[in-house]
Amino acid sequence: MKISTVLLVTLLAALFVIGPGEVMDPTPPPTDGAKTSLRPKPPEPPSSEVEPGDLAPDFAYQGDDNRWRRLHDLLAQGPVVLIFGATPPTLVALERERDAILRLGANPVAVVDMRGRTAWAQARKLGLRYLVIPDSRRVIASQFNTVDASGQTTAPAWFVLDRGGRVRGLRRGTLPAEGFTSLVAKALGVPDPGGTIPAGLR
Repeated sequence: MKISTVLLVTLLAALFVIGPGEVMDPTPPPTDGAKTSLRPKPPEPPSSEVEPGDLAPDFAYQGDDNRWRRLHDLLAQGPVVLIFGATPPTLVALERERDAILRLGANPVAVVDMRGRTAWAQARKLGLRYLVIPDSRRVIASQFNTVDASGQTTAPAWFVLDRGGRVRGLRRGTLPAEGFTSLVAKALGVPDPGGTIPAGLR
């Protein structure tokens, strides 16, 4: 009897042997078909005041492929226009100006106060072809000081970052209904392709 018990314990132990340096993950695999993150989320930079001329926080974001990346990965492709707190009509307006913004060498990016699946589903529904970053816990928004006084929602704001990650233009509290292209051109000091900056946002 003792030999059988020892044999059983030995067999069970063999099933759970892991290699050197490996750690058993006690988390059960997803059962709803959800993708798992291929890399753990990197640590966030501390929140700080972000003003014109400052270097923007190198925040982490999750793409719709579930991979974690950082702002510097976006900046490797050129200047970035960050939009916070946009309503669906504003997101669509930004889409209409997407090609003009790309011709300036910049990339439009919307940071939305939603969970990943919801944000990406809305982007598909609205036909958005630019990057939409979910920020349901307002981690990124807090780093750019765009969380409202209650701490419950993201306030409207836009930031234009040059390729080095420096803030070249910003406005908190409001978003234009149109004219993003002109704002980007003015902030980056490049010729305006013909648009006009909305009154009150100059």
